[in-house]
Amino acid sequence: MTIMKILRKIYYAISFVLFYLSKLVQANLSIAWDIITPVLKIQPAFIIIDIDLKSDKGILLFSNLVSMTPGTLSANINTEKTKMDVHILYAQQKDKIVEELKYIQHKIKQLTL
Repeated sequence: MTIMKILRKIYYAISFVLFYLSKLVQANLSIAWDIITPVLKIQPAFIIIDIDLKSDKGILLFSNLVSMTPGTLSANINTEKTKMDVHILYAQQKDKIVEELKYIQHKIKQLTL
């Protein structure tokens, strides 16, 4: 490996960790706010996410990150490893959640797992 490839991997790894930690804090604060306010905005639902990752390690990392994020839980991956059922707490934000999950997959791809 060349020095540039190593530096690029380090950059992507640090970028990914910082991105995920910021999303984790943001999600925790959002759910905490929803809990302490008088009216809950929770509308639980299942959604199906397309999996763009090819490696088993990438899919495993993605499913674990989805489950570690407050408000989402990975429930099932089909046998072809192309779709994942995800339980979400805020169905009214489905489009935003899908985009964020796609972006997480993009960040995992950059790590080339």
